[in-house]
Order: sequence, then structure tokens, then C-alpha cells
Amino acid sequence: MAVDEHLLDQARRFNRPAIEAIFAENYPAVARIAMGLTGRVDVGMGVVRFVIKRALHTLPNWKDEDAPQRWFLHHTILTTRRTAKHQPDTSNDTLIADPRDASPEYVAFVRALRSLPMQQREAFLLHHGERLNERWSAVAMDCSVIAESNHLNAANAELRTIAGDKFAAFVDEMTRIYRSLAPEEQMMIPKLRGTIARHVWPRRIARMVGWLLMLGFLAAMGYGAWKIWPRLEF
Repeated sequence: MAVDEHLLDQARRFNRPAIEAIFAENYPAVARIAMGLTGRVDVGMGVVRFVIKRALHTLPNWKDEDAPQRWFLHHTILTTRRTAKHQPDTSNDTLIADPRDASPEYVAFVRALRSLPMQQREAFLLHHGERLNERWSAVAMDCSVIAESNHLNAANAELRTIAGDKFAAFVDEMTRIYRSLAPEEQMMIPKLRGTIARHVWPRRIARMVGWLLMLGFLAAMGYGAWKIWPRLEF
């Protein structure tokens, strides 16, 4: 979702409410993608924390209204790729709500999803779970729209062979669980505010100190000029 130009400009100036508004808009997608792709809450939240902290350092470089969404999507995908060694199992997979109640066929469907090549898995979850169109999925995955479409088609074909005529039902079930992965707002906002405050205040203080030093320098220059003015001969 595009960000208001004025809001983005305020965020680049380390205005806390502006940063909170932009980050709160993107946080749910970051959390869903991270936990959905990694399959684990602990690993996924580690990805979320890393992405949020990294975003605070890079936000001054966001030049246009689409930049925040592009950045969050792409860097969430990049970061989850680095966690590939931390695989879930059926006892803790985020796409299985309750392993005790899940049907064996659905569990097999999720296992098959986890066994797909990384980009096929990404394309499948971004399309069905996050409901991104081809363009935004390609942005997130850093590939062409054609490549994204090929990855998605391959994933759909492979999972259809596993699910058979239950494919649509299993996709609906997976999507329902995936959409519930983002934390509720009352839990998300306080964490965001704390993280943003710890980042913003030192930089605002540094900026204030910089301005005070500049004013001090200008005052010193002015005082020096005032002192030597009477000695000048014209």
C-alpha cells in the first residue's frame, strides 16, 4: 500500500508518530510472511525483529510512496531465506493450527508445501496466503513476473498431485491459518513503539546536539567578528 508523501517525509525526519504509522501498516504482513515461510513462531519472530530494526536504519533512504512496502516485502523474504536450516515439524508448524485435530491429508499437504523448492514455496504463500498479485510477489522475491508465475504454477501443480480434489479446501484452510499469524494490534503497537523510541531518541538528540554545535560555532564567529570590527581600518 502506498504511503502518503507527507507522512513518509515526516518519517525520514525521525518523527515518531509517522514512523509508527508506516511500520504498523507493514508489520502484519512481515509477521505473516516470516512465520508462514519459516513454519515456526520463534524463528519467524526473530526474522520480524531483525527486519524491523533494519528498516529503522534504512528508512531515510525511502524515496517514494511505494518504497516502504517494497522494502518490507523484499527484506522479509531475504531474511527468511537465511533461516532455511531451522525447519519446522508437524508438532509446531505454524500452518497447522492444532496437530491433534488436523486431518492426516492436510498434514501431508503442509509437509509437501515445506518440501517445495524455496521460491515455489514463497510464490505459493505470497499468492494464496498474503494475497499479493504477480507484480508484488515478484518484487518480494526479487525476480521477474514471468519467473514468479512459473514458480507459482509449479507449486500449484505439485500440491494438486498431493491433495487431489481436496486442493481448494486445503488451500482455504491454509489461508485461514496463515491470515491469523499476525499478532493483534494491542500486542503489536506497544512493541513497535518501544523499538522505535529506542532508535529515534538517540538520533533526535544527536541532531539537536549538531544544531547546538552549529549555533555555537556561528555565535563564536559572530563574537569574533564583533571584537575585531573596531580594529579594522577602511
